[in-house]
Amino acid sequence: MALLGGILALVASMIPFAAPAAAAPMGHPAASRLASVDVVGDDAGDRFVGSGGLVLPGTVGRETRQRVATCAGCRWRLADPCAGSPDDGAHAACMSVTRGCARSAQLLRVWLSDDGGATWRDLGLVCIPPGGPVTVAEVGSSVSEEFERAIPATGLTHQPRQGVLPYLPVIFHSTQPSGLPASDHVINGVSVTLYPRPSWNWDFGDGTSLRTSIPGSTYPDRTVSHTYSRGGRMQVRVTTTWSASYMIDELGPFQVSLPVTQTAGAVLMVGQARAVLVP
Repeated sequence: MALLGGILALVASMIPFAAPAAAAPMGHPAASRLASVDVVGDDAGDRFVGSGGLVLPGTVGRETRQRVATCAGCRWRLADPCAGSPDDGAHAACMSVTRGCARSAQLLRVWLSDDGGATWRDLGLVCIPPGGPVTVAEVGSSVSEEFERAIPATGLTHQPRQGVLPYLPVIFHSTQPSGLPASDHVINGVSVTLYPRPSWNWDFGDGTSLRTSIPGSTYPDRTVSHTYSRGGRMQVRVTTTWSASYMIDELGPFQVSLPVTQTAGAVLMVGQARAVLVP
């Protein structure tokens, strides 16, 4: 009867993410290995341990998922739900009532610590896919690659193309679009939406510069233009900086770790204007 009571108690605990138990000390030999954001296996009850943001399945409440995904300093453990069974017979009986995951996914108990491993909170049972848990760091690495592939090439054009003179405006364009629309991706089995944000910095070659949120102008728009006060050979450059944020299964937002920069240049010959007396 004691064994049956224990099994019934375990079944009750499988209701997804009931109110978490109060934090309690959970000393464990795996704790010393939790500093890395990489996922590593463990043979002593913990199947996976790691730190940083963890993407929990959609069966978990959104508030809990958001907290776990955005907690960069948290440590987590995904443990055998029956690791505490006192003997082999009890463990086998426990496992017989915890096989509720689809296909070859693993049913594991989630433990979370936000104080460096001093205390752990039981967040309940979740189904983890065969490839293991999905971390924000893993997704972020793949997002960066997708982001770099999506960025259009840059160039530099100016109007007028010839006959540039002092005191007359020159209009510049980077040949890029004003931005990229949000794009949807599937990375490590989770949906990701990417939101790129570009900006442009113009160096006109005579010691002046301009920063804009548009890729340039074309005649008659003079928003991105410059008027030279002297003639000479001007080395003009435009630098595009692309940053981005992204959502993982509607969790976040997270920032792409490193912006992408592009530079294009052109040599602009500014002539000398001369006054001519017309009879």
